[in-house]
Amino acid sequence: MISKLGVPFEPLLDTQEAAAMLQIHPKTLQKMARAGTVPSHRIGDLWRFRASELDRWVRAGVNSKPPLV
Repeated sequence: MISKLGVPFEPLLDTQEAAAMLQIHPKTLQKMARAGTVPSHRIGDLWRFRASELDRWVRAGVNSKPPLV
């Protein structure tokens, strides 16, 4: 999306949308955002997320634990 200033702008996802994308409960995502374990942006008292940042985070395996053997 292009902003009124002509600068590309990626729309932000709310907690419900981002949680659905990650297939986790919204409360779990909020808890992770508060802890700083997931890329997020706090705007006032609301959490917002960029799909591209979440995608990079998942692909990088951030906070992934090795499988139990």
